[in-house]
Amino acid sequence: MRNRRSTILILLLAALLALSGCGGASAPAVPVQSVGMITGTGASLMFDSYAGIVESGETVNIEKDEGLELSEICVSPGDLVKEGQVLFTYNTEALSLELEKKALELEQLKNTVETKRSQIEELERDRANAGSSAQLSYTLQIQELQIEVAETGFSITAKEKEIERTKNALENGKVLSPVDGTIQKINESGGYDDYGQKLPFMTVTQLGDFRIKGTINEQNRGSLYEGCSVIVRSRVDSNRTWDGFIEMIDWNNPQSGNNQGYYPSPSGGDEMAASSKYPFYVALNDSEGLMLGQHVYIEPDNGQYEQAAMMLPAMYILDPNTSPWVWASNSKDKLEKRSVTLGEYDGMLDCFEILDGLTADDYIAFPDETCTAGAPVSRYDENSFSGDVAPSAEPIDGAMIYGGA
Repeated sequence: MRNRRSTILILLLAALLALSGCGGASAPAVPVQSVGMITGTGASLMFDSYAGIVESGETVNIEKDEGLELSEICVSPGDLVKEGQVLFTYNTEALSLELEKKALELEQLKNTVETKRSQIEELERDRANAGSSAQLSYTLQIQELQIEVAETGFSITAKEKEIERTKNALENGKVLSPVDGTIQKINESGGYDDYGQKLPFMTVTQLGDFRIKGTINEQNRGSLYEGCSVIVRSRVDSNRTWDGFIEMIDWNNPQSGNNQGYYPSPSGGDEMAASSKYPFYVALNDSEGLMLGQHVYIEPDNGQYEQAAMMLPAMYILDPNTSPWVWASNSKDKLEKRSVTLGEYDGMLDCFEILDGLTADDYIAFPDETCTAGAPVSRYDENSFSGDVAPSAEPIDGAMIYGGA
């Protein structure tokens, strides 16, 4: 398939060469072609890419006892906290009054049970002395009281737990951070999120190993799966990457936002489509060099960065048996002779392995009489023939990005 494509492109280049020979007297531009496209190496292939952000490895929710009065919140969103640091305190005076109230309620419940048990004993004595016709009535009264005793027993157990919790709160009066981390949110007024889930009183983002959060659009949900190996790539330095895998895709919690559900058309048009997007999380094998809040790209690992042998068709190489060289474009878009180091020769493909002198990002010309040192060049790559234009805009969260790195 790769050779067939190269042959087609070479024929197209030949046609371009013929056309470039017609016209004015000025030196015609020599067509040069991407080495990566000719050899099938480099980053010219299409792959899916998702926007991501570096976040801490775990989020811890801190709940407030709704039955206790809050005294003071000791932290604010964005604060760094240490394990054991006070997050908020309860009103100990109110706790003391609450404890006394609960103790009285518990005593009343126990007295109620004792009273009903005495009534049961009295009814059982009366039933034993009553005639057969009246015994059924006594039995029904006894069973009703037994049910009330059992129900009151459950209330006593619940009240004892409340008292124990209040005692613990009174003894401490403080809620401490269970981890080292950053205060992410404080919901003083409580409430619920957009999906009806109760909001935690406080959220602490734990410090430590990083993970990457991305979003996936439901239109391309089949392109990622839990356990899928991925490559995390820096937006600043495309050569800086980290390895990891998809730890979780949260299909149960669609996210909302101004850009929800918009993704670029792979055809390069302006088509936009609306759909839900969902968060997914990447566990990293190594997070060295990453920073909290850093924006990155996430790509399924399809071997796109594995170093493959660069096999260049022999027709591009001059003097292969003595001092091999090619016609290459320099940094000023002028043609020059470029020496190359050859490796193995593949007779089936009529290609030489290029060990040195060229990279996938270089452009070379098909050698013919139009090639002269210093001649201007006209660059052609895959987009020149397919009409595809790689997107230059920043990726939209939850959408695939089409094009090379």
